[in-house]
Amino acid sequence: MNLRRLLMIVGAVALLVGVIALLVPVSVSGPDGDIGCGNGIVSDLSQARDADSRNLANLPVINQIVPHRDFTAECQSALSSRRSWSIPVAVIGLVVLAGSFFVGGRAGRASP
Repeated sequence: MNLRRLLMIVGAVALLVGVIALLVPVSVSGPDGDIGCGNGIVSDLSQARDADSRNLANLPVINQIVPHRDFTAECQSALSSRRSWSIPVAVIGLVVLAGSFFVGGRAGRASP
């Protein structure tokens, strides 16, 4: 296997991993199961906001007694974490894949 094919395979795999990671749904654990947050491309915080509004810790007096989890902030953090590694992986894969077209292309040509 030559360098060009190796770079093409590595770039394509990295690009594929980055794109799939952006498309896979993100969720956080909540009181009644998982709370969907959307995916790396489009965030959907409606379930997290609903869970926050149903939480008794939002009441002023109870807030100091009952531990409060902010599901919207947890969703935003999970989405940010997913984006922070999947976007660079996809970009690096794209750059390596594009760079593979410029590597080793002249080895088979005869000189005039």
